[in-house]
Amino acid sequence: MHIAMFVDYHPASLGGVQTAVTALRRGLEAAGHRVTLFTAPDPDAAAGPDAAPGQGAAPNPRAATDPGMGVGPGTATDLDIGVGPGAATGKDVAADPDIVALHALSIPAVNGFAVVAPTRRNAALIDAEFAARGPIDIVHTHSTYGVAIAGMKAARRHSIPLVHTAQSRDDAFIEHTSPAPYPTALALRLLHGRFVPHAHQMPHRAAESAAARHAWWTISGQAQAADQVIAPTRHFADLLLAHGVTRPLTVVSNGVDDALVDGRTAVAPSADGPLRLVWCGRLSGEKRLLESLEAVRRTDHCELDIYGDGELRGAALGRIVERRLGDRIRLHGRVSQAECLDAMAAADALLFPSDGFDTQGMVLLEATAVGLPVVYCDPALAESVGAGVRAADASVEALADTLAKLAADRSVLADLRATLAGRTDSVRQSRQIAAVLEVYQHAVAATERAVAGAPHAMPRTLAEIPTAPGRVPVLGHSLRALTDAPGFVTSLPALGPIVRVHFGRQTGYVLTTPDLLREVNLGDAEFEREDLREAIADIAGGAVNVLRGPEHRLRRRMISPALRQSRLAEYAEAAADIANAWAAGLPAGTRVNLMDEAHGLVLDTVSATLFTAEFGDSARREIRDSVPWLLSQVIVRTALPPQLRRLRLVANYRWRSKSRRLRAEVGAVVSEYRRRDEDFNDVVSALIRHTDSETGARLSDDHIIDEAILMLAGGVGSMASLTGWLWHEVSLRPDIAEKLYAELDFVVGGGEVRPAHLSAMPYLKQVVSETIRFWGPWISAANASADLPIGDITIPAGSAIMFSPYLVQHDPRWFSRPETFDPDRWSPENAADTAKKAMISFGVGRRRCLGDHFAMLEIALASAALLSRWRITPDPRHRVRASNRDFVLSPNALPARLLPR
Repeated sequence: MHIAMFVDYHPASLGGVQTAVTALRRGLEAAGHRVTLFTAPDPDAAAGPDAAPGQGAAPNPRAATDPGMGVGPGTATDLDIGVGPGAATGKDVAADPDIVALHALSIPAVNGFAVVAPTRRNAALIDAEFAARGPIDIVHTHSTYGVAIAGMKAARRHSIPLVHTAQSRDDAFIEHTSPAPYPTALALRLLHGRFVPHAHQMPHRAAESAAARHAWWTISGQAQAADQVIAPTRHFADLLLAHGVTRPLTVVSNGVDDALVDGRTAVAPSADGPLRLVWCGRLSGEKRLLESLEAVRRTDHCELDIYGDGELRGAALGRIVERRLGDRIRLHGRVSQAECLDAMAAADALLFPSDGFDTQGMVLLEATAVGLPVVYCDPALAESVGAGVRAADASVEALADTLAKLAADRSVLADLRATLAGRTDSVRQSRQIAAVLEVYQHAVAATERAVAGAPHAMPRTLAEIPTAPGRVPVLGHSLRALTDAPGFVTSLPALGPIVRVHFGRQTGYVLTTPDLLREVNLGDAEFEREDLREAIADIAGGAVNVLRGPEHRLRRRMISPALRQSRLAEYAEAAADIANAWAAGLPAGTRVNLMDEAHGLVLDTVSATLFTAEFGDSARREIRDSVPWLLSQVIVRTALPPQLRRLRLVANYRWRSKSRRLRAEVGAVVSEYRRRDEDFNDVVSALIRHTDSETGARLSDDHIIDEAILMLAGGVGSMASLTGWLWHEVSLRPDIAEKLYAELDFVVGGGEVRPAHLSAMPYLKQVVSETIRFWGPWISAANASADLPIGDITIPAGSAIMFSPYLVQHDPRWFSRPETFDPDRWSPENAADTAKKAMISFGVGRRRCLGDHFAMLEIALASAALLSRWRITPDPRHRVRASNRDFVLSPNALPARLLPR
């Protein structure tokens, strides 16, 4: 592909956006693509209307006064200090034939950067370069000012797909640095609106100032003008969505140039010397430099080396001299990126006290790349910190307290470095390129549809169904789905209502709208699940979820009595007893993994409702030992082609061994139940004693074993994951937590939680519903038993018909602000605006989950029992990631400390 990038900051200047763009450019070129970079001229080389437009630019003999910001907020990826080896130095830029400098206005540089406007003269220059350099496949903008606007307009003139990476926090920058934030933001909005439509709806946000809202019109307007939007972090993506951005949005982290980090590794922390801190960034107010100096001053045995420049250099130097800190705090000025990385590698920790300003922070990625822990303040930056320690709040006191604890106990740093050892490669630019290319492919596909005049129309023939990008030989889309399930499925609606995918030799068709999947699943079509049946044949190959036709309908009739409302009431009482006892036994103040706790609690609850008799103890132990691992293998076994699955010799042997042991233990319990011939008021009793009224059929022991194991798998998988996610979301959102605490205190008081309490806790029900929406299953599939007509097309028999609750429930067409966790969307006053038809986590039609009501009961009871006793304090050093080893995404771990309420 040939990509034309547009950015308002010249690559010879200093800043995080420049560094990120340079790294992306080099990564794309290393992958075999061509990049032409359109940028502002170097303001120190030439200024004014004849400022050396065209190829390259004159070298910059001195760096700009402010190493970070451009004409507005500059960089949401924070800063880099220099360009260094492997990046674009002034000399390199002057000779670089693939850098095109546009004409600058004849006005002084703003914050050290030349100002470019989207003039006719620049449009003519861009058009000439496009013609001379051959076809352009993608226009990719990285800022919100004149160069980026010129790039956007060029993309529209030439019908080229447009991708925008939203890097900048104009709102935070203006409020932190402008002496008159409101008129500055208003002027920016009005000027930007002359060139970029601001026609989208932007929801009102009570916590936002008027100045910030004006600035957000610029940020969201630039994003809304693109075909595809990239955000470097999830929290910034959520802000974009909350401000009305409805364009397809993908989170792709910036990356660090591979060549710069090769061979660089942080040295071991000093055992008894001073705590060695390093600061890399712009010396400006929003970076909280002076607060950092004060925190270091208050901390014994602590030193700070500062690399960077900016308007606070004089104030910082004065404070160092005034307080006689020169032996502990050193200002090194501006250095190259390579020197900055060397300084990081020699330090004990990076000090990064920015709060409420950065969207990512390139310096945080660089710290991860060299294995350096971070001390930081802003909880929103946790996803960008490889490993670190977050201060309790942004105050100088909290920051100093954090530094003092680190200085006193260096073992914390050693633990963090051990964590970082497995993450250093994750921030390399080469690891991000595939995701960027996939966004490009989506943009190309969407533009091709629009040019054809039928965007998102139902295909009329099988050949018109688009194929998802990213298919590789043999594996098809399996690798993409297994490595980034959420990103994969949420990229599909942009391609159309039906999208073709390939998993090995299996062809599948993903239905991306709720109306279409309800039409198919509520109709008369028959489906089978042979791939899943084959994958789980050793453990539960005859369970209801893999049966088809009359056999499937009979089995549903025969197991449904075990899950009737009268039975659920008995199960709920048992579940409440188990949850209360579990919550009462949790340790106060001790680090626990709440994901392990959720697995254990749900397994105990489900197994107790399956078989309550005392002779089930051995089976329960085997369940705890085997079910989690077996479940983790199902997705892999289903997604991999059979020929590759057979090569997993060790995993296959372990699978067969654990399957045999589990079936033997559960089978022994079923046999004992039959021998006793008693009703123990549990699921196995109900299954054994039930006779189908229509056929007189009864379930065999093998049938009951299949269904019991299926219920266990659903518990340890879906229920445990959803329970863990609810606890995680509440722990991150004090406003939601306080509402839950108030409701629990009013309804439950100081006693135990009982099922009867749930009907009096509507907010808890809203939180459960939102958790199920936000973390719905990422895939569900079945094979068409016969040719399947959908509209004007016919899907061939044997094809996999797929849908994704996660996809539908994260589609802004059905749920406003889908990436925002908002329980209030389920409140009575908002119920009319909530697309309940698009809530499909438990399936649709004849294959809807029979245990849906019990699942919601168990999640609510477990959460009420926990939150009525404890406040959750998540471990700030741990980054929670979603694992797709099950049909419901699962938190990798939830380390936390529990404090009594």
